[in-house]
Amino acid sequence: MHRPGFVLLTCLALLLCTSPVVRGGEERDTAQAAPERRTYSYGPLKRQRLTAYSDADPARPGPRRTGLVIVHGGFWYQDRSAGWSRWGRRIAAGGPAVFNLDYRRNTEAPWPAQRSDVLRAVNWIKERAGDFGVDPNRIVLLGSSAGGQVATSAGAYGQGRRNLAGVVALSPVVDPYRSWRTAAAPDGDSRGMAVLRANAARLAGCEPQRQGSAHGDGACLRVWRDMSAVRHASGADDPPMLLIHSRRDFVPVAHSEALRDAELRRGMAPGDVTVVTVPGAEHGGGLLGRPGVERMMLNWVAARTQSAAPTPSASPDAGTHG
Repeated sequence: MHRPGFVLLTCLALLLCTSPVVRGGEERDTAQAAPERRTYSYGPLKRQRLTAYSDADPARPGPRRTGLVIVHGGFWYQDRSAGWSRWGRRIAAGGPAVFNLDYRRNTEAPWPAQRSDVLRAVNWIKERAGDFGVDPNRIVLLGSSAGGQVATSAGAYGQGRRNLAGVVALSPVVDPYRSWRTAAAPDGDSRGMAVLRANAARLAGCEPQRQGSAHGDGACLRVWRDMSAVRHASGADDPPMLLIHSRRDFVPVAHSEALRDAELRRGMAPGDVTVVTVPGAEHGGGLLGRPGVERMMLNWVAARTQSAAPTPSASPDAGTHG
């Protein structure tokens, strides 16, 4: 039987169908003419940095813009931010200010450092919203794969609706513990699932079914549960969410369906949580290359921020990436 969120997604789809870091400041990338690109530090650590893309002058009169914060994937240990630069420029050319975020890897810090970094970056952007011509009440996270796990967790943590206007997640690993218990992905990619499971354990700092872990079994399970947005879902206190998978996605849609169901049980309005499944086997950022997906995402963001949706130009190279 179709759930309310699934019905809504069908209706929605039919309707919508290298610059150096300067701490405490910025250095302009003169090689990129439009949109403008600058790199900033949002914290004192090496990975706590972001690249801002904008084609508008914040001093120019007019309404404040939406801020879209990209949280890249890569099994929590790879730096995939560079792979998002074309999408960052492309989306920014349509109006929103785009922030391509880096954060600490699981080889550098265990969970919840990654969620803390995203929340810190959002606060950094909000505090400087005027410098970017951004409305601090119109900030949306765009997370991909492992970055989708971080983004959904940040959105569901505490009263996320106070900080965020929405969360879009592409192939999010919403519940790493679900992946730990899964022997193989839906497409039979046991090798890829093994990489996912191993890096989820590195992220948690322990393996939940192994006795004698550094945390002890009870403490270890608490970390794994904390990594799942399902455990923190609080319904109306969480921002609206758009969760997208392909039918043969490496990360199955069951992850997002579980989050949707938890949000609905806890009082989120059915129209505020949408799960979309599209044809194919694309994963993460590769989903934006599917016909209609980019437009769906941009229109969803525009509707949640009450801004005009940008018009996509020719798609950048849309290979599958995190």
